[in-house]
Amino acid sequence: MIDPQARLASYIKLMVLVVLLGSISAIVTFAFVALVHQGTQLLWGQTPLALGIDPRLFTVLVCTVGGLLVGLLVKFFGDHNAIFAELMLEFGKTGRFEYRNAPGIVITAFVSLVSGGSLGPEAPLADACGGVGTLLSDRLKLNEQETRTMGYSGVSGMLAAFITSPFSGALLGLESAQGGASGKQTYFWVLFPSLLASAVATVVFVMLTGSFFETLYQFPTYSPRVVDLIYAAPLGLIGGAVGLLFMLSLKRIQQLLVPIKQHVVLRGFLGGLGMGVIGALLPLTLFSGESATSDLITQAAEIGVLMLIVLGLAKLLATSLLLATGWKGGYIFPLMFAGVALGMAVNLLFPAIPVAVTVAATMAGALVAALKAPLFAGLFTVVLVQAETAPVIAGAVVASALLTAALALRAARRAAEQTQLAPENSPSRT
Repeated sequence: MIDPQARLASYIKLMVLVVLLGSISAIVTFAFVALVHQGTQLLWGQTPLALGIDPRLFTVLVCTVGGLLVGLLVKFFGDHNAIFAELMLEFGKTGRFEYRNAPGIVITAFVSLVSGGSLGPEAPLADACGGVGTLLSDRLKLNEQETRTMGYSGVSGMLAAFITSPFSGALLGLESAQGGASGKQTYFWVLFPSLLASAVATVVFVMLTGSFFETLYQFPTYSPRVVDLIYAAPLGLIGGAVGLLFMLSLKRIQQLLVPIKQHVVLRGFLGGLGMGVIGALLPLTLFSGESATSDLITQAAEIGVLMLIVLGLAKLLATSLLLATGWKGGYIFPLMFAGVALGMAVNLLFPAIPVAVTVAATMAGALVAALKAPLFAGLFTVVLVQAETAPVIAGAVVASALLTAALALRAARRAAEQTQLAPENSPSRT
């Protein structure tokens, strides 16, 4: 677990910097979330009443204008669009966050979220907090490994502050680590600093807000049963399908928009218009979905199976459309919304399966497929629901991870086969 080549004095200095970075990450996260909350309350809570405008028309107008603003901001700051998984994958390769892009991404994300976008705040915050870590490293002329450590610690601190738990962010860093450390040294350079930054960030964030992240989704009293472990596998596969469908829809929409890729203002406008129409027809699809997910759970019987499925699919479509058209934000909470919608639908169809089981398993499966981080997905889901569902979550995580791995392996084999066939199909030169 210890790198024998590391110098003790340098490592202690690094850990002091990590403590500072954890505090900064907590403050940045608190400030951004608070500003988004206040902006959303001001725009959506008071303005419609003051104007006396129809809520559906107001939704279309705000989202469309928001799309135009997003397009203009992207044109001004540059088109630096990457989903969370791609952001972490790129960081795993380079060991750096491009902090010069972070201010523009954060400003654009603020407009995106306040405009009702079906997005969460974690992706722009990862850019910001990870970027602070890289910036500090550059200013202090740290080496490549120390720079990588600072980047991971910044992101870990942000995630820890976001859910007031020091372990989830550190685990995400450990699962995403590539190229900078291997074997037991990963603990030394990634896990230990990330845990320290996360612990500090959690404490600072709680001091700022005055409360811990509470269990979001409450279900009837549940006690683990052996049969629920059997249910966990198919439910995890359903969740995995949700995550894979999201990634597939995002890729497909990006392909469809290739002809207007350089027209960033038009792209933003189209994304806003699409979000406005979807949000006007299905208001629960607006915003990240954190609070709307609770409505799904409490009103599932009134909503009905068909509409729950429609809401889940519409949420995936809206999030994919926004990310493909340049809007900035994350997809963790929208994915959770879709997973919960399908989980509640399954519970209505098969009431013998406890609702805590159907929701926890589908939600965990969806996060695994989209984030490619099984441990983080499992622990994050446990934070959101009652702890008694942990065995079911573990089973769902395994099922979804195996499904994702199998499909990835199949895609890799197809790509390899096409590469081998390409020279044979190419015209010969004379």
